[in-house]
Amino acid sequence: MSGERFTAGGEDWEEQLLEQLSTMFQDMGMDLDVAALKGMMEQIRTQLEESGIDPEQLEKGANIELNLQESLNDLAKTLQGELSKAASKSTPSVEVEASEEEQETDEAHDIPEADVYIDDGRMNLTIDISRQLADESVAVELNLTREGTCLNLMAEGRPHPLRRFQLAQACSDVVEWELNNGILDVTLDLLEE
Repeated sequence: MSGERFTAGGEDWEEQLLEQLSTMFQDMGMDLDVAALKGMMEQIRTQLEESGIDPEQLEKGANIELNLQESLNDLAKTLQGELSKAASKSTPSVEVEASEEEQETDEAHDIPEADVYIDDGRMNLTIDISRQLADESVAVELNLTREGTCLNLMAEGRPHPLRRFQLAQACSDVVEWELNNGILDVTLDLLEE
């Protein structure tokens, strides 16, 4: 707040104080105008009255018995709700666009028929992943998603797959796999129907 001082009983001191508070909240990115602050003050007065506290008696310095813990908890909840509303009003909506790399990994790529061999309840795949995996020292793992119809190539430390592969048939498990010079050999159990 600025160096201005407000004196109780002075001319329009309440209005000046509310304007100063409004400016302070707006500088903090919260859209609280004088009307909203007046509304909050009225809620505080109502909360005090509901707790058995007469604001006028407080002003006169009268002795009042009250359960401060309960009253302050209720007051804090009221203020928190109002400040949350003001913050949500003033918070701009943010749109996040997925990078081209993330969009590419979301689509499942077909595996050429020549690289798929199915026999005796198992599917064997030979996939060239040398372009997706420049450094073979990176730890990779394979997992199945989309009810066993999609094989994901995951790299350690990355939340999204390096690549997704659409399987010709649904599979239940990755039995074994081997990576050699960018060529991935995978054996999968077919899902029994």
